[in-house]
Amino acid sequence: MKTIMVFCCIGLTALSSHVSALTLVSEDKEISLTTAQLVEQANYTHEMYGPFRRQTTLFEGFILTDFLKQQLGVNATSVRFIAFDGYDLTLNNVDQRKLMLVVKENGEVLTVRNHGPLRLIETDLGGHDPKNISLFDDWVWMIKRIEVVDE
Repeated sequence: MKTIMVFCCIGLTALSSHVSALTLVSEDKEISLTTAQLVEQANYTHEMYGPFRRQTTLFEGFILTDFLKQQLGVNATSVRFIAFDGYDLTLNNVDQRKLMLVVKENGEVLTVRNHGPLRLIETDLGGHDPKNISLFDDWVWMIKRIEVVDE
C-alpha cells in the first residue's frame, strides 16, 4: 500500500509542475504561466525585514508594474488579485507604489504550502512598524490570478 501511495504522490507532484500557477488578464489578453516559468524569469531581488516571518528575508521575483508591462504590454494603475483560498483584493495606484511579486523567499521557491506560488509584498514599508502585521493588509499570498482592471 505504501508503494502505491508514494507513486500517486510522485505522479501528482509531476503533474502539478505543468499546471498553470498564474493567470494574467488584461482587456484583450490572457496568459498562463507555470511556477517554473515564473522562477526562471524572476529578475529582481530585495532584502528586508519580513513582518510575517519576523526576520530579514531575501525576496526574489518581479516589480509588479514591470512584470505586467512585460507580460501583458500594459501600464496598469488598478489591479485585482485573486488567491487560491478565495481572497480577492483590488489595489489602485499600483504604478505609484513599490510592489513586488515574489516567487522565492530566502532561495526557496514558493509553493501553496508556504503561501505561494506567488506573493505580493510592498518593498517600502513607509515608516510602518514591521512588527505590527495588521498594517500589511495589502500583502497578498497564494496568488493564482492577476487582472488589470484599467490600463
